[in-house]
Amino acid sequence: MPQLCSVICLAYNHERFAAAALQSIYEQEWPNIEIIVLDDGSIDSTVEVVREKLKESPFPVKLTTQSNTGNVPQNFNRGLSQATGSFVMFLSLDDMLLPGCIESRMQLLETDVRVVFAADVGYQEINENGAVIGAEGQMPVATHQISDAAALLEAEYETIGTFYIQGQIFRRDAVYAVGGFDEGMTGDDIVLRTKLFYHLIANPELRFSLGKRMVLGYRRHDGNLHRRFHRQFRTVIEWKKKFFPDRTYPKKFFSWLENCFQEYVRGNVSEEELANIVALDPLIAEVYKEFRSRRKTRRRLFRKRLTSLFGLVGTRTQKG
Repeated sequence: MPQLCSVICLAYNHERFAAAALQSIYEQEWPNIEIIVLDDGSIDSTVEVVREKLKESPFPVKLTTQSNTGNVPQNFNRGLSQATGSFVMFLSLDDMLLPGCIESRMQLLETDVRVVFAADVGYQEINENGAVIGAEGQMPVATHQISDAAALLEAEYETIGTFYIQGQIFRRDAVYAVGGFDEGMTGDDIVLRTKLFYHLIANPELRFSLGKRMVLGYRRHDGNLHRRFHRQFRTVIEWKKKFFPDRTYPKKFFSWLENCFQEYVRGNVSEEELANIVALDPLIAEVYKEFRSRRKTRRRLFRKRLTSLFGLVGTRTQKG
């Protein structure tokens, strides 16, 4: 009998997407799967949609409902505690698995007990209606030359996210060996990956598989957590302080800050959200101060140029 893969699914206000996500699991060709769904206090009809769709499942299912915690690491750990498979996969019910996602990696994991996880870096972007808007996406690690776990850890530092943990398959005992998800930290996937990479470095007899297959349909919609700047920066600050305390922040962190400040100028980030972000760390306050200074200098130079050319003075902007 092929070994069991437990697919651990989190849902929160995913009434529009949950049925399609579950259907993508049903259509996997691996014959031995269990589906574990945890709903984190959805206030829409997600639970009803999930219950109805689970009636169609060709695999054993477990559904847990609870009051909202907003704690993704804790919820994944709760799902993990219900898993009985030797292998686990994580999925948010706004996303989808692509065909062959499970079978392709399970065949590898069954044949080599040293492999801690089998990940692939290809994905498709889909919109709220399920239409493909990006057919050949590549996760950040795809641009790096990865020869060993140390290179994987360095890529994690540089990219602040080598690959999505969703749609990848992990050996359950390895996830437990690193303590699972850290419920006291904001981040979930970045923390688990980093702990696993350190685990691989400490145990050189262990291996990983990193391929290029298309495995995940990642849905772009207004509720994506990555769109929330405050959570994004808090996650990186906590992660860097815990795992890379003696290093400066990666260059990507500063490019994210620049983008956030530009979005504030455009009116897409509120005064309150910006203030909360700046208050996260003195470094962010310094970077924002420098951003404002550069912006004021550019405005002065622009007004001076207008005056020189046309005898006009540029209108002052209100923000920044």
